Amino acid sequence: MADFTLDYLELPSADAGKSRAFFSDAFGWTHVDYGGSYAEIRGAGLLFGVNADAADRSAAPMAVIRTDDLAAAEKAVVAAGGTITREAYDFPGGRRFFFREPGGAELAVYAASEDA
Repeated sequence: MADFTLDYLELPSADAGKSRAFFSDAFGWTHVDYGGSYAEIRGAGLLFGVNADAADRSAAPMAVIRTDDLAAAEKAVVAAGGTITREAYDFPGGRRFFFREPGGAELAVYAASEDA
């Protein structure tokens, strides 16, 4: 069976720069910039990202699960009753897809570049 780990939380943002500045100013957290629309926030005890790309973000905060086998993860999600809401696509760092679990929450699963 593929390995699955809850890896980070992703927050939608209208402006990634403003979000980065807020978390730095308010809490002293640092960030890794992955381009103008995405940043990884560090220092919170849990990694999380802010995503300002309207075409590539969910409408609400989203838990992101890391796997070493993206194809197996898609099959497992569907077999367990989940619905794929965005097919797998490349993003900085790997490939991912979005899905909705039967209770209605949207999540993502990704495989890092070395696993994708």
